[in-house]
Amino acid sequence: MMWKKRFYQGGVLFAAAVAAASVSGCGNAAKDVPASEHGAEPAPDGNQGSAKDGQAPDGKEAGEGGTGQDGKPFYAGMSMSQTPDVSELLQGSLDLKDFRDKWVYYDEYDCYGLEYIVYCDNPADPVKECMNIYVPAAYMNADGTINEKGTVNGYTAATAPIIYQNGIGGYAEADASKISARNSDYIKQGYIFVSPASRGKETQSEDGTYIGKSPAGLVDLKAGIRFLKANDSEMAGDANKIISIGISAGGAMSALLASTGNAKNYEPYLREIGAVMDQGDDVYAAQAYCPITDLDHADQAYEWMYQNLQTYNNSRSGESGESTDFEKAVSAQMASGYVDYINSLKLVNTKTGEPLTLNEGGRSGSFYDYMVQEVEDAASVYLNKLSEGSLNVPYTLNDYLKGNYTKQSSGGKQGGDVKTEQGTDLTSFLSWDGSSAKITSLDDYLADYNPRMKSVMAFDNLEMNENSGENLEFGDETHQYLHFDSYMPDVLENLKADYPEEYAKYAEGYDAVIGDKALAERKKLLNPLNYIGSDSVDTAEHIRIRVGSQDGDTSLSTSAVLALSLENKTDVDVDYALVWDQPHGNADYDGELVQWIEKICKE
Repeated sequence: MMWKKRFYQGGVLFAAAVAAASVSGCGNAAKDVPASEHGAEPAPDGNQGSAKDGQAPDGKEAGEGGTGQDGKPFYAGMSMSQTPDVSELLQGSLDLKDFRDKWVYYDEYDCYGLEYIVYCDNPADPVKECMNIYVPAAYMNADGTINEKGTVNGYTAATAPIIYQNGIGGYAEADASKISARNSDYIKQGYIFVSPASRGKETQSEDGTYIGKSPAGLVDLKAGIRFLKANDSEMAGDANKIISIGISAGGAMSALLASTGNAKNYEPYLREIGAVMDQGDDVYAAQAYCPITDLDHADQAYEWMYQNLQTYNNSRSGESGESTDFEKAVSAQMASGYVDYINSLKLVNTKTGEPLTLNEGGRSGSFYDYMVQEVEDAASVYLNKLSEGSLNVPYTLNDYLKGNYTKQSSGGKQGGDVKTEQGTDLTSFLSWDGSSAKITSLDDYLADYNPRMKSVMAFDNLEMNENSGENLEFGDETHQYLHFDSYMPDVLENLKADYPEEYAKYAEGYDAVIGDKALAERKKLLNPLNYIGSDSVDTAEHIRIRVGSQDGDTSLSTSAVLALSLENKTDVDVDYALVWDQPHGNADYDGELVQWIEKICKE
């Protein structure tokens, strides 16, 4: 098997990372890892063995954990990730017993690490199909065996949950993260931390063939889970308590892992890379942050949300402007189609039993009211926390509501300078009675607080380029990009008479979507809604979904539909909420992720 040629400097190629937007003075943001405010660092119990600090059991010097050497920003939720040299890989066996002498002790984090172990037998690209495993030192002996007597935070080597945190963003390939201050609190809590690498939209073999298009990244994550389960008796951690965590496209992958456990459709792909086929790939629980999912309807959903806002400003890509008349017409058609789609789902509000529907125009109906309520609930939670003084922020409630504070945001394209901006006057659309918040309308909230970020056809771009992440994801072995929206051919046909030039320019590319069976399969495998409620899959027992109220990367309705579908079609424990004042990223309040993990693992 050939893999892509890679270029190294000093023996290591550092992975490019995507900077997530952050707002200073908004102390509710989880800083990439669970906060340690829920108790002091647990003291390890039991015999840890006699390995010297900073040395592997065989006496080799430990690898470097912690901050990155290139000083580049990290994607939210990610720690230091590096693309290893092939010589650094641990491969040739899928049995961890054969690598007992490769565990390294990290004194700074009081844990053992096993890095760059390949998790399948016939990898398409082994440097992208490996993982790093970090275990609290209390659970291990110096010879690489399990210490059954060690305890941390009430857990033992047999009961500790396994955090399976992917680093996927924009459906790109991901490297395995190293232990650092950004993820070491998992270790302090007594959890095992696993960071899997995976192929992505840009991964190529040596001959230039694309080998990371859908569903490769998801297949790799599934193979990693099967590997962990196959080694359950050899490594610390309970393989029946694997908790998947991901952000953005990684959040979508986390949702997919939760909803497609052991689905037969993925087995041919798993066999192809030599995954462990006598184990399952279902997970116990999943945390999905801002999941970019249901790409089949992502453009319809985005235009439903932003149909009345046609000025866009994408500080990440540097693109901004006003929609053309043609784009506005496409937006109206897409938004109308989303009304039909929502009504076809026959969703029900499980709290009230009310059917959720949209009326013509999309700005009334019970589903619209449901989305408004979710926004209001998010604001109410934040404002109550602020009034109680439980947020570490430098402003009062009144100053916050009136925008009398400053915040920092990235200016311009990725890597641009951070700039200071005035806070937003929320009173233009939001009222607060001391216990609950109300907004005047969804459009007012979006215009003043969460404006449009992307141009029309935000996902299946009219002009496919390097910013067309989803077009790249649905390419194939020989095509870097492909259109994938199956509704766009009808939209273009409807607009043909009024926009003949645009029809001539775009119709052929979008028409190719219809009848492309291979593309249809790749789309199906990347949409959790195709599997939720199926008797042929093993769905996670607990699924937590968090989305920032200032997330303009995808429609807020996308995650709502995901949560509602899970609630309507399964009996799993679904915990869904918007998080006020948070952008696209790991939107959460400090410590709440850990609280959730503790609850579901100690219930």
